[in-house]
Amino acid sequence: MRIAVIGDLHYPSLKDTYAFIQKDRQAFYDTFIERFFSVPADLYVSIGDLTNYGLPDELEDIYSYIRRHEKPFVHVLGNHDIYGLARDEVLAITKQERFHVMPTESAVLVFIDTAKEQDFDDWGGTLDLTQLEWLESVMEQSGNLPLILFAHHPVHGTTTNFEKEKLCIHPDVPIWELLSKKQGLGLYVNGHNHFNSIAERDHWNFLQLAAVLDEQAVRVIEVADSHISINSVDLSDAQLKQQAQVIGEAIDHFRLNPFSSGTGANANQVISLSPPIPAK
Repeated sequence: MRIAVIGDLHYPSLKDTYAFIQKDRQAFYDTFIERFFSVPADLYVSIGDLTNYGLPDELEDIYSYIRRHEKPFVHVLGNHDIYGLARDEVLAITKQERFHVMPTESAVLVFIDTAKEQDFDDWGGTLDLTQLEWLESVMEQSGNLPLILFAHHPVHGTTTNFEKEKLCIHPDVPIWELLSKKQGLGLYVNGHNHFNSIAERDHWNFLQLAAVLDEQAVRVIEVADSHISINSVDLSDAQLKQQAQVIGEAIDHFRLNPFSSGTGANANQVISLSPPIPAK
């Protein structure tokens, strides 16, 4: 099974102050989305902030790009996706589920919502009681199958910049207590911090993706019998990079990060599914 994942896309509405990016916006997102869906995969995932402010035209425009490719696509909500509209209004436009589980023969795929609805002062992550109780049951029912969890915000104590204000699920939320109940291996995939990063904690691996305007790449997660591989696939060229720079420098609610990529070790990994050999 192959899963293609993109980081924060931040598709923006056009304001009068940056209407000049219209051609670059159309060319960039048209090309990037086409290349994203050209990557061979069984499922395509956005880990949130698909839009820059969750405005109706942003959601409708980017979904018009996505739907023309007719590929299986899941969008977990990011904080930017539910600024402009209430959560239910966004879900009505996108036809996505707020949180759900997708069992497969090789892994259990879980999608959660860590965003705070229209909270303009706190863009950190949270999980409500309904999701916490549901997630606990998912952990138990997944058995020893690998579990891959997709969310927007990182878990506290894991990937790069988690310790900075509002850049993780709040440490008072007991998500780690739930994750630690998982039997077998888990992989947690997130965005939000606009920085590639890989971390390990007990039997969990954590994968964080850079924003698309900073790095035009897709992460491909492949589940095999003996391992899970994570590989970064570069989709960029000189023109795409230039268009991304123009858009990123112009729009509100976004700031380009020149240090988002890190090193190859922050984007590529092979995770063994074999149990460790006990020390003698």
